[in-house]
Amino acid sequence: MKLTQKLGIASAGLVLGCASVGLPSAAQAATFLFDGTGTPEAVGWQLESSEPPNSTITVTPQFSGRPSDVLSVSTTGTAVNLYSRNINANNYIISLGVKVLRSSFNSFDYGLGLSPFAQQIFFPNGNYSFSEVDRANSLTIGEKSIQWSDLVGDSFAIDTSVFHEYAISYIDGNLNVYVDNSFDDIIAGTATPVLTRTGVTPQNESVVGTVAFGDQSNDSISFDNCCVNSAYQLDFIRFQSLDNVTSVPEPSTNLALAFFAFGGLLINKKLASSRRR
Repeated sequence: MKLTQKLGIASAGLVLGCASVGLPSAAQAATFLFDGTGTPEAVGWQLESSEPPNSTITVTPQFSGRPSDVLSVSTTGTAVNLYSRNINANNYIISLGVKVLRSSFNSFDYGLGLSPFAQQIFFPNGNYSFSEVDRANSLTIGEKSIQWSDLVGDSFAIDTSVFHEYAISYIDGNLNVYVDNSFDDIIAGTATPVLTRTGVTPQNESVVGTVAFGDQSNDSISFDNCCVNSAYQLDFIRFQSLDNVTSVPEPSTNLALAFFAFGGLLINKKLASSRRR
C-alpha cells in the first residue's frame, strides 16, 4: 500500500473518531429521586400536607433497607398530601413505581397522580407554602385505569393493584405516558406510549421543570364523586434529563477540516523527507 494511502486512511479514521464525540447523550443518567426508604421530604421533596377535621393522612415510612421497602400513604376526607420537586430540566422523563390500594378521582382532581408540571409557592420569608399542579395535563392513576387528569381523550385499562412503573416523558412540547418501559427504550423511541398529547402548553400556574405526585384534591362530600383520596405503596421515583437528546448534532465541519489539513501536512512532510533520501 502506498504511503499516501496509509496516511489518508489514518487521517480519515481520526476524523471519524472525533466526529463520534458529537453523538447525542443524556444530560445525566437516570437517577432515583426517591428509593422507597424513609420519606420523600427527607431527600429534597417539598410536602404540602393538609388534614382538616374528619380527614386523615397516614404515612408509613420503611427503614429496614431491604429492596422491597416501600412508602405507604393513605388519605381520607378532604386531606391533601402532595409532594413536589424542582428537577431543573426542560425536557425529561419522570416515573414512579407504585401499587394502588384504593384511588378515586374526578375531572381535574385525583387522589393519586403524577404531574409533569407544577409550581411551588413560597412565603416572603422563603419557607415553602404549597404547590399548584397542572390540573389538565397530569396523569391520574385510578384503581383500574390511568388517564389524563382532565379526563379528555382515551384512558388505558390496567390492573393498578400490582406494582407498575408509570413514566411521563416531556420533550419539545409533547407528553407521552409509558408503563413498565425502560428509560433507554423511551429515549430510543422503541417504547410504545399508552397515552399521548402533542403541542402541550402548561397551564398558567404551572412551570416546566418542577414535578409533583400524590393527592392534590380536597374535594368533599358536595361533589358527586365524594372525597377524592387514595392509598398506595410507593417503591421509587426515577428521573432523567432529556435536554441533550432533543436533537442529533452534526459533526463539526470545522473540526473535520482541521484534521484533514493536519493529515495533509503529515503526508507532505513524509513525502518531502522521502525525496531527500
